[in-house]
Amino acid sequence: MRIKIFVRTFTSGEDAEMFNSVLHTKWPMLLQGKKGARFRLVVDEDKPHVSTVVWEFENAKIQKDIEAIIAQEIVRFTKALPNKEMHFQGEVELDFNEA
Repeated sequence: MRIKIFVRTFTSGEDAEMFNSVLHTKWPMLLQGKKGARFRLVVDEDKPHVSTVVWEFENAKIQKDIEAIIAQEIVRFTKALPNKEMHFQGEVELDFNEA
């Protein structure tokens, strides 16, 4: 399993909220019928200007397919709402206690 985490820091909580609302409306439609990817939006009440997305992918091909959708659909919203982006990715090496 592959994990990728996107952390976007916006200039205001309102900008982050606008971006998150796009995620709420766009991703269910964009992921319809796609298998092997899990999307999680994490919101920290103490940092309302930060948007964190955690992706889980079954394999590198699925990740590549989803990242193509991100590049095509979501990137235009990050350009409209200026932000600093940082991401981390890698293979899961150790996993305890399934939820």
